Amino acid sequence: MYDTVLVAMVGLLVGAAIWTVTEVSYDDPAAGWSKPGPVCPEEGIRVTAGPVNPAMGLRAMDLTLENCGTRAYRVQGYPEIRLLDRDQQHVTGVSVIHGSAGIATVTGLDEPPAAVTLAPGETASAGLLWRNTTTGFEGAAYVHYLTVAARSGSLPLLLTPDGGLDLGTTGRLGVGPWRTTGGTR
Repeated sequence: MYDTVLVAMVGLLVGAAIWTVTEVSYDDPAAGWSKPGPVCPEEGIRVTAGPVNPAMGLRAMDLTLENCGTRAYRVQGYPEIRLLDRDQQHVTGVSVIHGSAGIATVTGLDEPPAAVTLAPGETASAGLLWRNTTTGFEGAAYVHYLTVAARSGSLPLLLTPDGGLDLGTTGRLGVGPWRTTGGTR
């Protein structure tokens, strides 16, 4: 029994060490993206995906932009979103549209963008909205990963939304503008 407990403990320690190394290793410049992790990327920002909120076919998810750097960070407009499949290839047949795109009426998604300046530690958010409506069995889009650039010219961050984005066959993903949350992390 002692041997079994010892093997289990060693396994847990090795697993924790591997997990820690994976989280710290966040850049892949060759691929042109960076994974969020405990280390603040060189640009001084981190983007994370919140949980998907499913409600009878209508789906919503928040993106959180955190200034983890040492200087103020300014964004204006919308995050730049790129949708990727299981093999991290571009998902075709889906349009990323600023605002609610007629998907549903949601507070804040159709408001005009405004400049947001984040002091170190402050956060902003932007909402994603879609419907999981399908017509038939062919052509349903499923997003395993997405890249998010906080603003034009910034390094896109690779995100893995919990459970992915089940976009169905509607071909539309609405994205809201960055808004200050008034919070810090």
